[in-house]
Amino acid sequence: MIYKNVELHNVDQVVETPDGLRLCRIPEKVRGAINESARDVRAYNTCGCEIRFNLTGEEARIVLRKASGNSITEAGLAEVYFGSFQAGYPTTPAAVGLSGQTLIIRKPPNLPQLKAIAQERRLPFDPELVRVILPYDWIYEIVSIEGDLAPPRPGQTPGLRFLAYGSSITHGGDAARPTGTYAMRTAQRLGADLLNKAFAGSAHMDEAIAEYVAGRDDWDFATVEMGINVIRFWETELFERKVERFLSVICEKRPDKWVFCTDLFLCIHDLENREKIGAFREAAAKTAEKLGHPKLRYFPGTELLTSWNGLSADLVHPSAAGQEEIAANFASKIAQAMGR
Repeated sequence: MIYKNVELHNVDQVVETPDGLRLCRIPEKVRGAINESARDVRAYNTCGCEIRFNLTGEEARIVLRKASGNSITEAGLAEVYFGSFQAGYPTTPAAVGLSGQTLIIRKPPNLPQLKAIAQERRLPFDPELVRVILPYDWIYEIVSIEGDLAPPRPGQTPGLRFLAYGSSITHGGDAARPTGTYAMRTAQRLGADLLNKAFAGSAHMDEAIAEYVAGRDDWDFATVEMGINVIRFWETELFERKVERFLSVICEKRPDKWVFCTDLFLCIHDLENREKIGAFREAAAKTAEKLGHPKLRYFPGTELLTSWNGLSADLVHPSAAGQEEIAANFASKIAQAMGR
């Protein structure tokens, strides 16, 4: 969405608060129809959200702050990119905490060289486009945006668009940085622009989310990660019904779009709950085969994350290395299926 003189990417609505501008990744009507955790907190988490603009003056000054609440970390990392190029280390990453953080952004002195490289190598983003990539792990608000700025122009972003749905793992839990999440790295590997619609701890395959995804016509392929948030309290039969309904809504309404679904990655349940995790995986595979949609593909989570040392110490969330392995495997399988 365009807000004043910038684009708020991966944002469907904004909410004015006493402390700043809160960003929501889904429309209000959809938010009101999903489970409580996703509705009240996770819809406002800024995973995959970016502030995008062209810098027409000397500099931009952007103030961000972390919202109060029961978050895991004291501060999250924001990153600055010039198109596909990460800004230099004096600028990025920047820790954003409760007291706020000011980002001062100026054009790189070698911008013409960056633009020439991007054109020659066919990089997906124009280096003239500034991308402030927000932290993925909590609610972060925009306090102020100052400077002579202009929204993105046509052709400055990739034509290929990728929508990701899933749990905190798809958010990027335990990734080292926002651009290190498997969803973001999959997008980068495929030259795609990411729309991240994950819901940490609350990926319950709500039908309202399926309808919302199916109602959008601005994505070319989607990934759907299912199971980790419900395995402790759903029985296999309920999981199978939810998977079937969620995938059916999307595939039937968007038969021209590719949908790549997966289930639980290698995790602690492979040690403590082998029978049930096996049943969940079998249900996901069976359902995808049963639906038989020509552009629906199922990839087992264990083929995307293959090694125990790709997990962080909680044995649930992939480590930075694990996020990269998932991205490499996912991107390869997607590219093969799509003939890219």
